[in-house]
Amino acid sequence: MKDTGMIRSLDSLGRIVVPAEIRMTRNIDIGDPIEFFVLDEKIIVLRKYTSTECTFCRSHDHVTYYKEQFICSSCLKEIVDPERMSQLPESREDFVVEAPEHNTSIRKSKTEEMCQRLEQAIEDHPYANQKELAEILGISQARVSQLKRKLSSTSKS
Repeated sequence: MKDTGMIRSLDSLGRIVVPAEIRMTRNIDIGDPIEFFVLDEKIIVLRKYTSTECTFCRSHDHVTYYKEQFICSSCLKEIVDPERMSQLPESREDFVVEAPEHNTSIRKSKTEEMCQRLEQAIEDHPYANQKELAEILGISQARVSQLKRKLSSTSKS
């Protein structure tokens, strides 16, 4: 483990602030779910939560973990499909993809997408509790709670 030399105190509600330097280097944004682990009954580890859904299509069926990403079998087949490879342009100049200007646009679209998925899950399963919704979506209960708050605040506006 690497010692950062950073020390933070718990507030009266048991909260702690993760320093901005650590959040930036670990690509943790405000609202991102965090997992907690306990090692050797002495060490508490925080890690950015990653859902077990496919990185590309958000499916939960037949998902495989590869190079720190979850990929479903259908996306994996599409990636390695030789016919698809022959359809790609030979020159890299013909194949230009513009990157988003700022990371917040990516974050908003992911959150908006999850909000839409939550709305659909609530519609499909009107009597499901928060735990069941979390299992359906493949996210934590805390993330379901965050998304519900976001949905209720946008519906009030």
